[in-house]
Amino acid sequence: MTMDAEFYSRVAERFGGYRSDARSTDVFPDGRPDDVFDELAKALGTPDARLLDVGCADGRSLLRISPAYGDVTGMDLSTSMLECAARYRAEAGLSHVSFELCDATRTGLPDGYADVVTSRRGPLIPAEFERVLRPGGVVMYMGIGEQDARELKETFGRGQDFDSWNGRPLAEGIAQELADAGFVVTNNQSFRFEEFYHSPEDLDTFLHQVPIIDNYDSAADKEAFDRYVAAVSVDQGVRLSRHWFLVQAQKPAAVEPSHS
Repeated sequence: MTMDAEFYSRVAERFGGYRSDARSTDVFPDGRPDDVFDELAKALGTPDARLLDVGCADGRSLLRISPAYGDVTGMDLSTSMLECAARYRAEAGLSHVSFELCDATRTGLPDGYADVVTSRRGPLIPAEFERVLRPGGVVMYMGIGEQDARELKETFGRGQDFDSWNGRPLAEGIAQELADAGFVVTNNQSFRFEEFYHSPEDLDTFLHQVPIIDNYDSAADKEAFDRYVAAVSVDQGVRLSRHWFLVQAQKPAAVEPSHS
């Protein structure tokens, strides 16, 4: 099991899935990214289409879009997350959805198996995605941008993609990786939004549930945490500035041979 899988398994076991009990009021000037992702993914679905989701975690996001597809597979490396996913699937009564413990770099699926591949803040494996997609198939990837929680990370001196904010935009790099694998990028959207946590305790809970600050520890990180809270607290709550992105790309359709 990778360190990421270990982290998500701990979250699943402690919180019952990849979910946040932290109270916050969120402001989405560019639209709520998960809603935009859901809408685009559902639009690609048909009763005969196959959807593969990699890094599905507790499956809740996948289950929201799965009714648009005829066959749905979610993959993850965390057994605990997949146990949560199976429970949510049973509650939703979506028998056409399956979950697998699998390394997405080696899915074991046949060439051209899927019509759509999604990865929502999960892994990106362009070569494997290209292989398992049918000609004309689509990959949708949602990632965390280089400006995400920058002030928090600067205060702590570490964090997810720390110090990447002065380099090439991460979305641009993802789009280039997909293009290099033979995809045609059709959509590249950025989302900036604000989360206002109702109390420092809510932010503390949230930081235990996400990998923004690696190895976050309430006691060991108290000094940095208190400095951050003092610097960003406003009337709405404790502010956390977010930056996500969505890249959509298509595998070129097969070219019919010429009979001239």
